[in-house]
Amino acid sequence: MRIGLFTNFCLIFIVLVLSLLILLSSQVLGTLDHITEAERQKHRSLQLANELFQSSEDLTKMARSYVMTGDSIYERFFFEILDIRNGKRPRPQDYPITYWGVNKPAVPSALGNTVSLMDLMRREGFSERELDLLQQSQKNSDNLVNLEKQAFAAIKGLYDDGYGNFTVSRPADRDFAIELLFGERYKAEKARIMAPISQFMRELDNRTQTTLSNLQSEFQQQILLILAVLCSALLVVAIATFYMRRNILRPLDDLSRQASSIAQGSYATRCDISTHNEIAELGADFNTMAEAIEHEITKLKQVEEFLRERLKEINCFYAIRRGMESGSLEEVCRTIFVHLSAAMQFPHTTSIRIELDGKQFISDQYDENHTRVLRKQVLVYGKPQGWMEVFYSEDQPFLLPEEQNLIDVIGDDLGKWLEHKQAEARILVERELRVRDAAIREFAAHVERMREEDRKYIAREIHDELGQLLAALRLEISLLKSGGNNRSERVEIIRRNMSELVDNADQSVRNVAEHLRPASLGLGIVSAIKKLTDEFRKHSGVSCIFQPVEAPIDLDEDQTVAIFRIVQESLTNVTRHAEASCVEITLSQSADDFIVEVRDNGKGFDTTGAAKKKSFGLLGMRERAAVLGGNIDITSGRQQGTVISVHLPMKQKEEIS
Repeated sequence: MRIGLFTNFCLIFIVLVLSLLILLSSQVLGTLDHITEAERQKHRSLQLANELFQSSEDLTKMARSYVMTGDSIYERFFFEILDIRNGKRPRPQDYPITYWGVNKPAVPSALGNTVSLMDLMRREGFSERELDLLQQSQKNSDNLVNLEKQAFAAIKGLYDDGYGNFTVSRPADRDFAIELLFGERYKAEKARIMAPISQFMRELDNRTQTTLSNLQSEFQQQILLILAVLCSALLVVAIATFYMRRNILRPLDDLSRQASSIAQGSYATRCDISTHNEIAELGADFNTMAEAIEHEITKLKQVEEFLRERLKEINCFYAIRRGMESGSLEEVCRTIFVHLSAAMQFPHTTSIRIELDGKQFISDQYDENHTRVLRKQVLVYGKPQGWMEVFYSEDQPFLLPEEQNLIDVIGDDLGKWLEHKQAEARILVERELRVRDAAIREFAAHVERMREEDRKYIAREIHDELGQLLAALRLEISLLKSGGNNRSERVEIIRRNMSELVDNADQSVRNVAEHLRPASLGLGIVSAIKKLTDEFRKHSGVSCIFQPVEAPIDLDEDQTVAIFRIVQESLTNVTRHAEASCVEITLSQSADDFIVEVRDNGKGFDTTGAAKKKSFGLLGMRERAAVLGGNIDITSGRQQGTVISVHLPMKQKEEIS
């Protein structure tokens, strides 16, 4: 499953689960409200039933008090209670709490609406059976009220006329009234009131208990449903976590390890991601990038090996030429044996034999058993003077045609050396040396141009191919970031690490390209040296002052590259050996020469000793200047710093006729 689809599925699932939990929670809250309302209704119902019972008790109390004392206040209380129950008088808000005083009437806290007790019971939603019981109880209570009214009338001397009216006047009979309210008949009527109320209580309790049981059962089912949803959600989260660890986190961790391996130089590393999501695509792009890097590194090694071989040949040629400046023929041949053998492709099996003027010179590892020979006839003033043979003691071919060219050049130079030794005219010798020196410079210039062309090609390939691949990989990482907002923090951390790794790889490629062929060379020598000094200050911490020439500089590419490389090598020597705290680079030009001066305040060195040690750094700078017809002057002393002054002739532009 793709990561985008997975995150969308997780988001939808979370929304659905949350919505379902919210719905179930609202239902649970509704059920709790119903339970609470049922409890309240039960309480109000019991309160109303108790009020019916309490009102009957209060009527009995007031009636008996009036009969026993004859105080009219009890009669008034009696009819107030009766009117409140029947809805003829406003109901106190704290009713049915009794507020009837024995000695004086109490004042209610507040009065409410005028409503009968039966209407209140109907509003509470009593069943027909419950209402019938309450009505029967109230009917029995009304019969008891009639008995109490008859007792009231007897106290006043009024009696029933047979039609339910108390209009017959006779002497007051208190004993009769007391008999009515305390006799067996009154008790029987009182019992008839309580029987329906007791039955009502049982009916009400059964009904409310059933309702509460149903609501509680519904509440329990809803809670169980919520728990089931939570358990299901937990299971899905566990599955999603397992999927994420297996298909996202582990592949990313593997990709990170492989990237670290490449960063450590193991360019053959490849990642094998078996998932079918964006991580697999990222892994495929990573493998493509790794293959491209490995290919480019292989090419760089091949170029490096090629340049190393050419450098061996150049060093060999220069070393032999320097050995020819003085010494006998035996010493010159010994120099050729040492340096030419080292410059060959297989130096440990190389044998050399030189025949001149009837003399034979052979190398130390000479072996007559050979099959492949490179031969050069040595000519002195155009006449054969001898042979120089180079061969392998084993059956190995000469794979490089440049080796034959090197042998030809050395053989020609050997002939020239013999000519110089045999010539009596020093002028002729010097002329031939200048011709040979010019040939050497042309050869060195050719090698240098070839190296610069190789650097341009490598820099262009790295920039165009690897740069685009890294940009595509960065875009893929950006798409991974926009896949959703519900990833774990771990995924985000890994993503940032991958992005930083790609940026480092990109910067590394840029550094390689910059080292092989600085892009600033295209902007001119001033811009190139300025950038070089900025990088030097940044990495070495040494103060570097650059003073460019104010006038426009007109140099061709060979001169620009040579000056840049000379300044670059000078700064490298300062970093490695000078222990300087300040370097000053000055560019200037005269009528015929362009002058570059690099001055430091370091510990200096012995120029004579350095010349004997044959420092390749200084030698390379001298040869670069010599190729372009210039020269280098190096001035230094112990604890006196070093000054390197380069003079290059300005090339005159050809006038277009």
